[in-house]
Amino acid sequence: MKIFLLVIAYLVYAAFWGRFVSHILIWCRSSQNLKTVPLCISRPSPSLCLIMAVDIIFFRRLFNENKMLWIGSWTFHVSFILVTLRHLMYFFYPVPACITYIQPFGLVAGYILPVSLFYLLAIRIAGREKYVSYHNFFLLGMVLLISLSGLLMRIFFRPDLVDVKGFILGILKFRPDLLPDSPLFFIHFSLVLLLVPFLPLHIFAAPVVTMESGRREAGLRMVMHDK
Repeated sequence: MKIFLLVIAYLVYAAFWGRFVSHILIWCRSSQNLKTVPLCISRPSPSLCLIMAVDIIFFRRLFNENKMLWIGSWTFHVSFILVTLRHLMYFFYPVPACITYIQPFGLVAGYILPVSLFYLLAIRIAGREKYVSYHNFFLLGMVLLISLSGLLMRIFFRPDLVDVKGFILGILKFRPDLLPDSPLFFIHFSLVLLLVPFLPLHIFAAPVVTMESGRREAGLRMVMHDK
């Protein structure tokens, strides 16, 4: 079982970075081939940068479109990021001070994450959102199972964290250690491996796309104003 899990982990790791690099190449190629109206500004103004930062950090467009959905979506993303950052403690030895500092916030976010997921699922099941796909429900369900199994390990069925960290570091160093003696950790880790190939990689390019679209919109407004 350990060998099978390690093989899957390395395949998922390689597939993720392969997808990531391919998306970057596609985006760069598309940006070069896209014919747009020449911009009147070479760089965005401070006010435009502030607007774009608000759009990216606070999901301003979603807030204007659906405030009920915005509450759950923004809470989910913030708690998911904090939980992910907290888990970086298992990938470093010694643990950097910045990751140590984030631990209390990550712990609180771990309890908020499943609540936000239940809220999002309820909104999308009870609402009339035509743009929600089965893939979206699958991702929400997977993250919910991962967060619930993580909470169970945190509260009731605690694995040996030394063994967990040794196992993770062993994978990263290509010197696999013993699999922790915890069935729930095996389930939790397997669910993460199952989730990673389905992660929407466009979220990594979202800040760049938002900044570029805002810059082009500002340039087009200036062109129209001059004419």
